[in-house]
Amino acid sequence: MRIQLGPFGVDWGVAGYKSGRIAAVTSRYEEAVLRGNVYAVANQSGVTSQVGLSATTPVLTLANPVGSGVNCVLWYADAVFLVVFGAAAAVWLAHGRFSNTAVTGTDIVPTNMLTGIGMRGKVLPLTAATLPAAPIGAKLLGAGLTGAITTAPTVPVMGGWLDGSFIIPPGCNVSVQTSTASGTSAQLNSFIYEERPQGE
Repeated sequence: MRIQLGPFGVDWGVAGYKSGRIAAVTSRYEEAVLRGNVYAVANQSGVTSQVGLSATTPVLTLANPVGSGVNCVLWYADAVFLVVFGAAAAVWLAHGRFSNTAVTGTDIVPTNMLTGIGMRGKVLPLTAATLPAAPIGAKLLGAGLTGAITTAPTVPVMGGWLDGSFIIPPGCNVSVQTSTASGTSAQLNSFIYEERPQGE
């Protein structure tokens, strides 16, 4: 529940903790974080992406299992490439449509943004994932190019805040994919997401 109490349109709300305690909420995302339902996860080392939208991808994937009872509400998604592409590439945030077939892969334990420790919710972050089918490109994050990056002071991160506009229901998945292969061990991704019980 949220209550508009602040002046000048500032959203001052209330948050209920699992302990039953009530506290003031003063920022946009704080309530969900205080409920203990928000997670962050990132590749710990670079990977080489596949060519095109692929059902077999080593890139970071979020899979929401059938029967999880939660929607995976994607707040943030990004990608960075530390080696140039061999050929120019579109970089997609790709959505895997519903399937009863489970996504498999190498498990990564996400960080809970309230406790600051690695702990598992219902959604599965995976690398080297095998998807039930090739996903659909849903949002363009940017383009990977072939020019030298060693002369640039920084490498821009593609993507950014989605503000919960991208929801992965049970039986679906999301990953970052490229139309041509990235440079060797070049791609890193991260996600911030909320697990919200269905029906809320």
